[in-house]
Amino acid sequence: MITIDNRLKVCADMVSGNGIVCDVGTDHAYLPAYLIENNICDYAIASDINEGPLKFAQQTIIKYHIEDKIRLLKSDGLKNIPSENVSDVVIAGMGGETIAEIISGTQWLKSGVNLVLQPMTRAGYLRKWLYNNGFEIAEEKAVIQDRFIYTAIRAFYSGYKFNIGKVTEIAGRINIETDAGMKYCQNQLSKINNIAMGLSKAGKTEDSQEYQRIAERLTIMMEGKMNLVSEIYTYIDSFAPFSTQEKWDNSGLLTGSMNKKVSKVLVTLDITNEVADEAAEIGAELIIAHHPVIFKPLYSLSENEPSCKLLKSGISAICIHTPYDVAEGGMSDILMNLVGFEKSEGILEITGQRNKSYGFGTIGVASQEYQVDELAKKLKNVLGCTVVRYTDGGKPIKKAAFCTGSGGNLIEAALNQGADAYITSEVKHDQWLLAKQRGISVFDCGHFHTENIGMIRLCKMLAADFSNIEFVMSEVNKDPVKYVL
Repeated sequence: MITIDNRLKVCADMVSGNGIVCDVGTDHAYLPAYLIENNICDYAIASDINEGPLKFAQQTIIKYHIEDKIRLLKSDGLKNIPSENVSDVVIAGMGGETIAEIISGTQWLKSGVNLVLQPMTRAGYLRKWLYNNGFEIAEEKAVIQDRFIYTAIRAFYSGYKFNIGKVTEIAGRINIETDAGMKYCQNQLSKINNIAMGLSKAGKTEDSQEYQRIAERLTIMMEGKMNLVSEIYTYIDSFAPFSTQEKWDNSGLLTGSMNKKVSKVLVTLDITNEVADEAAEIGAELIIAHHPVIFKPLYSLSENEPSCKLLKSGISAICIHTPYDVAEGGMSDILMNLVGFEKSEGILEITGQRNKSYGFGTIGVASQEYQVDELAKKLKNVLGCTVVRYTDGGKPIKKAAFCTGSGGNLIEAALNQGADAYITSEVKHDQWLLAKQRGISVFDCGHFHTENIGMIRLCKMLAADFSNIEFVMSEVNKDPVKYVL
């Protein structure tokens, strides 16, 4: 029977085994052999960039009579690895930067592959890189091996790109209920406190205070204390300032208290009666929504109003409407990234100025040209729309404008930005005629579908940065529009 060390055992526990497992930079093929012997997978690939490790791997598979179960391949990272039927890729025992470099050059990893990553150094760099490049950390475990504490990460490609906070970068999503997890976080906390002290001695007061705040956040998590609504509000305000909301908007804390303790949060596009009931049923203390639950002035109150239901249930509600629309990396940028376009210069409607201009809509450029019907099909697939309405501008699409929600009035602005296409929703008849006349392809993907993706992204962001709180997307908030096909 083959035995493996604690570090590789944690990696083995994260393998799905749904198909072929590829062990990159294999260590004597110990991990693939263990997976085969324990029926975790039926077939594996063991690879390395050098011949020497592959010779040792050959000895292992001969010793355990599994020559027909493990294929040895010389490969620089994943460059020579056939992608067909590969369900899991394990990259263990390398630095975080090297692991990121291997992943970045491999497009097929974005097709549902389970990544098991065990960085020996710079785990924080790897965590940040994963989230910045559309990968999501599903699970992270600490493991003690020879007096050292390592981390193992299970991740997959979701397509949602965002920055993570310093606490998540430093401590990850480690399970602190294990001895190894607590020791890992204690080590990280000690490092943070030392950095804060060093900065303070150097006279860098503001930087020192920032690390002290990071230490406080990590301490709250380690001690199992509950966060307050105010902390989540402040977090959202840091990237989508409530002060940037339009005059006609009503974003902010609309029900409940800033001082309420939070263990579970429901995230939704809209707060309907059904969503209010859902929040109460799952025990959520807070709802985060895009559209304000109280929008226009109320002249009367009914117990059947969603806002009243929330108050009766003691549930707070933070609504982040136009601040999320105009934020850098906000609603329109999320839509653009998911469709596969890279951000270019340009805003469709500038509404304000902070460090730089902000407003509604964004411009993106694709790495390839799309035919009009081809992009329509991609939008339908990515957003999960029942239908995509569009008009054909009569030319291939390379540069596109994006504006989530109701954006039919910005077709002229998209044209002024030199866009070949405009992706939005709620386009009116006269706006369709304008698009056809001016030769721009316009795609109407529906209000719900262009904006719900932004709330999914927000849910993932919050879950990454508040690992001690459970964030759940609403299951009852769905597109209210029905179609006959």
